[in-house]
Amino acid sequence: MKNSNQIFIDACNMLPVDRTPIWIMRQAGRYLPEYRKIRLKSSFHDMMHTPELMSEVTMLPINRFSLDAAIMFSDILVIPESLGMNFKLVPKVGPVFEQEILNESDIEKLNFQNDYFKNIYHGISLIRSNLDQKKSLIGFAGAPWTVACYMLEGKPSKDYMKLRSLLIEKPILYKKLMDKITNATIDYIDGQIEAGVNAIQIFDSNGTYISKYHYEKYSLPYIKKIINHINSKNVPSIYFAKGLCSEIDLILKTESKVLGIDWTVDIGDVKNKVLNRAAIQGNLDPSVLLCSNKIIKKEVSKIINSFGNNHGHIFNLGHGITPSVNPNSVEFLIDIVKELTAK
Repeated sequence: MKNSNQIFIDACNMLPVDRTPIWIMRQAGRYLPEYRKIRLKSSFHDMMHTPELMSEVTMLPINRFSLDAAIMFSDILVIPESLGMNFKLVPKVGPVFEQEILNESDIEKLNFQNDYFKNIYHGISLIRSNLDQKKSLIGFAGAPWTVACYMLEGKPSKDYMKLRSLLIEKPILYKKLMDKITNATIDYIDGQIEAGVNAIQIFDSNGTYISKYHYEKYSLPYIKKIINHINSKNVPSIYFAKGLCSEIDLILKTESKVLGIDWTVDIGDVKNKVLNRAAIQGNLDPSVLLCSNKIIKKEVSKIINSFGNNHGHIFNLGHGITPSVNPNSVEFLIDIVKELTAK
């Protein structure tokens, strides 16, 4: 399938577009009443591993809004599950693993099973067949450091000390864990591309829990290996590193085709530092969607004016949409982005 008719892919590849494309992180989520209705009857894992449900949930925001891309409904923690570590979503806590990594033997036992993804791959194929050819389908995975944080801690943490101490005290063991996660992620990405995704986003939401020195030495090489693999498949790579967006020279070293940025930086400043070496995505503070339409328009205008020419710009939030957002605000956001960027 040719991508030339997909405005999102053209923007990723720094090609001229008629307006700035838009999609929203976590766009298929709890702010949608349709999603909540499905969630009442189905578990999170059911929604991820039942191809028909996965497709239905992914398509909810596409059916409701005029977005330019869908992102497959899944979770970054499918990688540990493919390695034999299962998690449950615990209310008010988040993902909690049933197994613990306590020693070298536990890391040795991690054994990748690609069959684990078969229903996800089937779901991707269904989504792609249900999705308008002019709209892109985004696949994704977690950065190895971010995934390893959850695996070592066993649940969300305020500091992820277990992985940080493993890195410092037992770097060889740390490398063994990261190699397993990285290799599994590359296999998973290959399956996603084969099933029909048009771009891959790498989420690194825990990148702030590692020092700049350790990031460059102990996280970046694994991210770069994954990004280079995506690039070799002629599929746009997107790297979203929450909290690292002021370190442009550092995240450019990933060689990602698109840099996702949070709301803590000025997008115009980022553009001036990037100098057309990558497209730029994101930047709107998710809290803006809790404000009036007047404020939404003001904040959107600020980003568009700061970026200037829309060449290589993908509009998005600086993190995922929050559950309390009114869907009408999302519709207004999409309309105003299109209105303000149309040539």
